Parts: sequence; C-alpha cells; structure tokens
Amino acid sequence: MGVVSVDQVLLHCAHTHYILSNECSPSVIAVFCSGRCKTLECLLIHVMILFFAGYIQRTNIPNTFFIPEPKAINKTEVIPNKEPQLKYVTPPTPFVPVVPVVKSDWNETFPVYDDVPKDIYKTDWWMSAAFLEWDLKHRGVDYHCQDIKKVGNWWICLDENYVIKKPCLVYSFGIANDFSFDDDMAEHGCEVHSFDPSMKKNDYTRPSSVRFHAFGLSSYTDDKFLPRKDIYVHDNETWTIMTLSLIKTALGHKERDIDVLKIDVEGHEWAVIQNLFEDKLFSHVKQFMLEYHLFPDWPPKSDYSKLLRTYKKLHDIGFHKFVTAMHPLTHIPKRFNIQADVAYVNTKYVTSRKKRRLLFKLNTKKTER
Repeated sequence: MGVVSVDQVLLHCAHTHYILSNECSPSVIAVFCSGRCKTLECLLIHVMILFFAGYIQRTNIPNTFFIPEPKAINKTEVIPNKEPQLKYVTPPTPFVPVVPVVKSDWNETFPVYDDVPKDIYKTDWWMSAAFLEWDLKHRGVDYHCQDIKKVGNWWICLDENYVIKKPCLVYSFGIANDFSFDDDMAEHGCEVHSFDPSMKKNDYTRPSSVRFHAFGLSSYTDDKFLPRKDIYVHDNETWTIMTLSLIKTALGHKERDIDVLKIDVEGHEWAVIQNLFEDKLFSHVKQFMLEYHLFPDWPPKSDYSKLLRTYKKLHDIGFHKFVTAMHPLTHIPKRFNIQADVAYVNTKYVTSRKKRRLLFKLNTKKTER
C-alpha cells in the first residue's frame, strides 16, 4: 500500500467491498495503527477492526463482514415518492377505407372549388365528405312516401306500413326551447318524451302532455358529462347523459317500440347511431329523423371515413330517406361544414315486428307447457 496515513487507510477501506481483502486486512490496519494512533477516535477504530476480525472475543459476527460501495442510481430506476405520472395516450384510430353508399359513386364527377387546394381532394376525409354530400343531395329520397305530414319543424310518413296512431310512443332529443314538433305529436295522440340538458330546466309536464326530461342522449352513461361549447352551451356545466337502452328501461318502455325517434344532438348523433347498432335497437324504431352535423372542428376529420360507413349502414339495414333538407354548406377546409335534416322510414319494420310477435307467441306457448 505504500506509506500512507491512518486516515488514508481507513478512507480507502471504507470504500472497498471487503474489509478482509488483501490490502485492508485487520493485520495490515493494525500495523499502520500501532504507534500511529494519536487520538482516542483512532484507537477506538483500531479496536473495532480487531473485534470484527476475531482478534477480540466476539459472538455470532461473521468474519466476512463487509461494507458495500454506495450504489449508483440507475436513471431508469423509480425513486420512491417520485414515481412518474402516467399520461393517457389516445390509441391510434384504426384505418377505415373510404366506402361510398353506392359503389357506382366512384364513377361520379364531383365539383371542384376555387378556394380548395388541389391536394385536399385526394385526402380520405374530403372523399368521405364528398360521398356523404353527394348521397344527401342526389339521393335525398330513397322511399317515396305518399302521405307526408309536417309536424312542427319535422315530418312523418303516414303510409299504411308506417302510419303513426295510438298508442304511439315518441322520443325527441334536442329541443332548444322549440317544442313545436313535440306538441304536434302529442296532439296526434302519442305519448311524447322530450330531452335536452342544455335548457337548464327541471323535469316537468307541459300543458300538451309532453313530458320533459333534463338529461341527454349519448353512446354511454355519465352523470358528470362535460359538453363542448357551441351556440347552445356557453358556460362550463355538467350533464347527465344515458344510452337509449337505459332511457327506455328507466321510463318503463323496455318492451315497447318507438314509433318516432327524433335526434338533434349537435354532432353526437354519429356515436349514438353506432350505439343503437350495437344494442340492436333500430329494429324497434318505425320512423327515424335526425340532423346530421359535420362541424369545422368536430367530429375530427380523421373519423370521416368511419362516419360515412355509419351513414351507409343505416341505409343498408333498411332505413330509407323520405325527406332530406340540406343546410347551407361550407367547403373551405378550415370552415368545412355539412348539416342536413333527414327523415327515414324503417322499410323492414313490419317484417321485423311480425317476426318478433311470432317469436313471442312461440315462447309464450313453451312457457305454458
């Protein structure tokens, strides 16, 4: 070890793994300490080293006692009480190819606008929106209703297979203080339930017998939903929202069909429609009317191809338009906007209802046996 001081020896040995190594054996330290300890502290340290080495009587203390080196903290190691906060990362939206409502739409020539950059026309979101607009404009009527009646600011079809009569059930989502449709349907003899949490009113019954409910419709249930701000929502507020299935159960209508379902929920209709597919509720709806929305900033343009498929699926399961009313359109990408009021009849409703009634009778007979 060379000529070193006692302090240097002790410091060196404190930073090695084993006190009983070749350089720091008790005998070596004893030699250095012998005759060199000038202080009481040095003598005590000398005695302690001899004690651990066995030169002084000891009990149950191993002669391989060691002092570990200070452990370096790995940068990836979690330090107690300083655990990194996990941030939720939205999973990437799976790619959904653009599929028009009718396959032959690929052969159509769509309009070109002076204020739209040419590269926009090649994007999936633009093509999806173009196919949606084309169908709304050029196929605004899939079913030619012979007896259309205006009710408030909407329409119903009174053809034989879709006639609305007592005892009829109507759900109306999105009122904005305009009960003209709801009151007219009540006058028509229907049980009418109206829903709109944005109106900030408590549940009540109108003179027309329309029952107002202060909660809203969604694709999931939440009693602290934070709505996005728009022309109807100006302040920070929370709503109670429910799925249609839960609403029907809550109101005692689980086993009843809805004669007229009206939805105007400012862009939430896309998720609601998808939820109705999942809960298999469309077979229990005779007429369906809603306002479609594609706002400049919502839903996200990356979802347009998925929304087009939702729109197409509604047609594919038998919901055909008997009225389409387009709102003013904006095609400038940053202010892009499509809105349309559409009234549908469920062309498969009668068949579906007959099948359900037959199954009900068969199940009843089995139960009686």
